[in-house]
Amino acid sequence: MYSEPGAGDADVAVDRAPVSGPSHPRVDATFVDASVIQVLEGDPTNGTAVVAHVHAAAVRVVPDRIVAWDGDLEWTWMFADIQAAVHAAGDTWTILIVPGIADFGVAVHTEDVQRFRSIVDARLGVDALAPAPGGGSTNVDTADVGPGASWAPPTSGEPLVVVADEPLLVEIGPGSHVSGDGVTHGLAGLDARNISAWFGSHQVLDRVSLHMRAGEVTALIGPSGCGKSTFLRILNRMHEMIPSAALAGEVMLDGHDIYDASRKLTDARREIGMVFQKPNPFPAMSIYDNVIASLRLTGTKKSTAEKDEIVEACLSKAGLWTEVRDRLRQPGGGLSGGQQQRLCIARALAIRPRVLLMDEPCSALDPTSTRRIEQTVMELVSEVTIVIVTHNMQQAARVSDRCAFFLAEHGTPGVIVEHGPTAAMFGSPQDPRTDDYVNGRFG
Repeated sequence: MYSEPGAGDADVAVDRAPVSGPSHPRVDATFVDASVIQVLEGDPTNGTAVVAHVHAAAVRVVPDRIVAWDGDLEWTWMFADIQAAVHAAGDTWTILIVPGIADFGVAVHTEDVQRFRSIVDARLGVDALAPAPGGGSTNVDTADVGPGASWAPPTSGEPLVVVADEPLLVEIGPGSHVSGDGVTHGLAGLDARNISAWFGSHQVLDRVSLHMRAGEVTALIGPSGCGKSTFLRILNRMHEMIPSAALAGEVMLDGHDIYDASRKLTDARREIGMVFQKPNPFPAMSIYDNVIASLRLTGTKKSTAEKDEIVEACLSKAGLWTEVRDRLRQPGGGLSGGQQQRLCIARALAIRPRVLLMDEPCSALDPTSTRRIEQTVMELVSEVTIVIVTHNMQQAARVSDRCAFFLAEHGTPGVIVEHGPTAAMFGSPQDPRTDDYVNGRFG
């Protein structure tokens, strides 16, 4: 048995042992993009559960068990031991209740949820379930288990499948935060590993590696032409849109390479948003419609009330709500330059990205607008990891937690000369070229 570290106050335990990868005579299904989750508090059978992701993993369903593994560690639930499988009505997780073990389960990718649950239900010997008429919860005995209802383990020894009502999904670990809707979402860090980039035969980056920490602002600094903006575009797969562009290396988000062939481009764009150097709102579209445009582009369906909440929340986070709340139906192109940039930030936030990339967002703005954008950045970092390209050393010193200094010398591709905490980079850099650049002696 293993006690999971960093999972709050609850003691958690589950059978877990080092493995080289699970192997079984027959595999019913494999779900690569998944995670092991844990109930932190509350009861999953009546919708009061607070559920946390505790480990990224792949999941296999085999005839006698469910196995989750990450290449080194394995979690196993024997179907003979599962007392209840609790499917979240509004989310992707399933809790597997086994007597004597804390409430653990798995979450699979949205597209795989129905297939996973159908297989699990079939292995448990019960019919796959749909929500009860009227939106309530149901189990195989058709007893309601909505909020406030009671539920007891079955006495017959047969497994029970429950569809729980309105569960709360959270992420735990360093940098977790609670958003305005009361749901906690984990901040994500980015790891760029050995990134090289080309435009045709011209190489612009050479084996650049950088860890951008969750819940921090990382500033990319360096003279023009050293590959900062190219590196930034690689972080959310925009570089590949250029016909002559090529790249090598990996960009890891929560342990998964966003360039992996199994991952969709739209998934990367949802999780890693971008704000460009020049404000680019849709000029004839209203302020309101500009904010929710990203929802339409990603096929995210919301009710009118939900859209209203998103617009207010995102404009508030971007520091624009009080300035435009009385003219939401007016064109976004009628705003000032600084307001347009904040509108673009609000639009990027509408799909709730975990990382926000900003390519010189203040270069075309006046000092007052620049100061407001910087304030917005410092407020947003509690909710979204930020990576910003800037030529303004004072701005980098003001808003960033860490800096990376890029340089391309004598026609060679761009590399990172030095990176580290901003205070150290500006106060006591290790490389004399960094010292010269941050103090204005070149660039």
